Amino acid sequence: MTRYAPDDIPALPVEAIRDALGRADLDAAAALLEAHDRAVRLVLAGDVLLDPRQAQRWANLQQEQQALLEELTRLRDQTGEQLRQLQRHQRGALAYLRSGG
Repeated sequence: MTRYAPDDIPALPVEAIRDALGRADLDAAAALLEAHDRAVRLVLAGDVLLDPRQAQRWANLQQEQQALLEELTRLRDQTGEQLRQLQRHQRGALAYLRSGG
């Protein structure tokens, strides 16, 4: 017997993720995305087929999730660059102070 994925597709917590991103809480945003990913994998575990009537909803969900993952990656990269700049400035200030500046 063919087993189809349930009609209830796990809802992506977009608002909570965007809220976490807005607070620059990248760890919380990542945790929300990971929890959602686990829920999706649980629904699709085993020999589950997508009913063709569900395919577009699953494709939309995947696109939304991918967009949020890309935004999270971009913000993490940006934060990392800001940290590197701060470290360079700190090293410069310390060198200045050591030289008697």
